[in-house]
Amino acid sequence: MRELAIIEAPSVLGLRPTGVEDLPAALFAAGLLDVPGAVRAGRVAPPAYDPRRDPGTGVLNGTGIAQYSVRLADALGGVLGTGRFPVVLGGDCSILLGNLLALRRGGRYGLLF
Repeated sequence: MRELAIIEAPSVLGLRPTGVEDLPAALFAAGLLDVPGAVRAGRVAPPAYDPRRDPGTGVLNGTGIAQYSVRLADALGGVLGTGRFPVVLGGDCSILLGNLLALRRGGRYGLLF
């Protein structure tokens, strides 16, 4: 059985702080790390949340999401070559961008969401 490499990505940059950013901590408190083969593989802390929308695009935290996506992709890329099965626990859907970037850097992969 492959080891699960759990990366925490508690970002709400594409949504708003509603509690979803607490998902990784809640799952750890519920015993996720007690699963045989599950290991913590890092935490990518998001930049500060800005509730203002960009006046030109209407997007929340566009620059923050772009920067965070690259950092998350770097963290995930560090796991992909280890033989571990990466599991990214996050906040909102914007974390998918970092996952997709990491997978694209490595070739063709699938993403379960």
